[in-house]
Amino acid sequence: MQMKHLLVALIVLLALVGTAAAVEQVDIRSTILHFDDLPKTIDATSWAGFYYDLDTGVKTESFDVAANGTTKVDITYTTKPTGKDYSFSTWGDKFQVLGFFAEPYVALGKVDGTDFKANKIAKLVIDDDTKYTLKTGSTLELGAGYSLYINQIDVDGNKVYLQFFYNGKEVSDFIAVTSSATPDKWFYNLTVLGDSNRQVLRVGVKSVFQGTESSLVEIEGLWLVDYFNAFEVKSDVDYGKFNCTSASATELIYDAEGVTLEAEMSLNLGKDVYLNTEKKFDAGVHDGADPTLDKDKFYFIKTYTEPGVYKVRSSVALYASSTTYDYDFANFAAFFYDIDSGVDTENLTLDIAASLKVPKDTGLVYTTEAKPIKYSFWTGDEYLIMGLFGDKYVPLQKDDGSLLKAQKMAQLIADDDTKYTLKTGSTYEIGSGYSIYVNQIDVNGDKVYLQFFYNGKEITDNIADTSGGSTDWTYTATVLGENNAQILKVGVKSVFQGTQDSLVEIEGVWLMDYMNATEVKTDDKYGVLKFSDASGGVLKFVLDSDFTMAPDMDKLIANNMYLKTADNSTSGGERFFFYVAYEVGEGSEPTTPPEPPGTTEPPETTEPPETTEPPETTEPTTPPADNEPSFWSKYMWYIIGAIVLIIIIAGVAYYFMVMKKA
Repeated sequence: MQMKHLLVALIVLLALVGTAAAVEQVDIRSTILHFDDLPKTIDATSWAGFYYDLDTGVKTESFDVAANGTTKVDITYTTKPTGKDYSFSTWGDKFQVLGFFAEPYVALGKVDGTDFKANKIAKLVIDDDTKYTLKTGSTLELGAGYSLYINQIDVDGNKVYLQFFYNGKEVSDFIAVTSSATPDKWFYNLTVLGDSNRQVLRVGVKSVFQGTESSLVEIEGLWLVDYFNAFEVKSDVDYGKFNCTSASATELIYDAEGVTLEAEMSLNLGKDVYLNTEKKFDAGVHDGADPTLDKDKFYFIKTYTEPGVYKVRSSVALYASSTTYDYDFANFAAFFYDIDSGVDTENLTLDIAASLKVPKDTGLVYTTEAKPIKYSFWTGDEYLIMGLFGDKYVPLQKDDGSLLKAQKMAQLIADDDTKYTLKTGSTYEIGSGYSIYVNQIDVNGDKVYLQFFYNGKEITDNIADTSGGSTDWTYTATVLGENNAQILKVGVKSVFQGTQDSLVEIEGVWLMDYMNATEVKTDDKYGVLKFSDASGGVLKFVLDSDFTMAPDMDKLIANNMYLKTADNSTSGGERFFFYVAYEVGEGSEPTTPPEPPGTTEPPETTEPPETTEPPETTEPTTPPADNEPSFWSKYMWYIIGAIVLIIIIAGVAYYFMVMKKA
């Protein structure tokens, strides 16, 4: 197998595994609201940003949104502690959870679950019923800097000496005593935020025993809050637009009153909760018969930037025999939706038959459709866009927006109407390795010589003439066998002489990642789905084989999309939702959604057209690179060859002129 084929095969395999997509941040959108339909209440069932526990159905947060006049809204945020079962059900009691601006916390209380306070909270570090088998001298990392150390095990006495550490410093210790029938437990309490006997740690010690080589202890049941970073919610502390009106032991209430809604706004209300409106927002313009005509739409977004895996989930449902569930952008926030145009493309149908069976082909059907959408800059023109399992793609199309083939696609990298002013010799990084280099500017002729690069290699170039006003540069190529596919579109507004440099204004950039274009083919596998057919710009994927709905499932559907069901050990265990997983990591690269599986060969592209002769210039013809090789490394072998040749010539001359005469 050639190396390029091996690499493609590995990419496909990784895509099928379903690892979370690496991103810089995760934005979780609420359901779409209409100003004309207010008042409305949003809770965890309609916004995946709010805290929700699938197993118990516990939710604690809500937004009450009401109109205030003709262009303003009042938003009231309320959250109350709610009892939740420990994951280790043997303990048989509850602790108090509290969502606080879409992040999970614990209301600190006593070990018996009483005297908890909504205004004194800490992050939950671990709530786990996994069984761990550890030997003497081993450490169990709990997270957030906390750990358990197994200091000593007395097998004869059925004892284990445990130490609890935070950032390498001992906090407390405990000797657990077990028997063949009776496990032990360590409940650790201390004074937190001025309140005594606050429970911060639970450890279930199941047994100690002698293994074949070492003394061992079984730990089953862990619960811990980050009490070192616990904090008190105070009534005199506000968050952005949210003013605290109640911070009692039983509830927290914040009001954001008189928030003015304007077109194309993205307002941080506080705690990374944003309110977004459409570009042509006009309060009261709402046409329920044709949602694309609405001009009063807005929604909330919670932004997460801390490292971790985040689930952008659908609404929660209850499964039962012979029931059909439908999902689109309205009840699955991961699906593509453009609020300005009202365009959505993805739909998912789950059809559960008798005995909770999801049948092959018909039981799970996912479709996505290539739909026209206006450019951010060229508002009179349209291109085709398509969501694919929660990621944004563009099918191959011509520069007039007509479809070439829906099942041949690439990710959309840029659709930008920002104005950039660039000087000669500067590079505009578009993203994902693509860039535009301003090689030369001819101010007198109103021309600019631009070059298009991918990973430092020139793809093509163009001389844009703005003498008649702004002009567009559109680059097309053959991709995956499709001729004249639009790759790049650049709006060149003008060239002019600044106080020190010649400058060019670029306004409007559109680019697809054609170097990594992919094709889905009939019967290609995507997790448990297979590609069925494409008709009229619609791609259809169906279930490849039967499966049965069961408790505590976390089933990969396709790419990073999963089906999650509740644990039936608690009441209401029939709950389920779909979600798409994204991972935020320290130092992660800018968002690049994963390539869909199914690619079997590298993308085919034509050679770039012959370069037009540029105007005379003394500037370099390629962008300056930080890793430009030194003179010695660049010409090392030429220099060595020349030295060797000189030595040979000198030796021959010496032989004939000295040795032979002698």
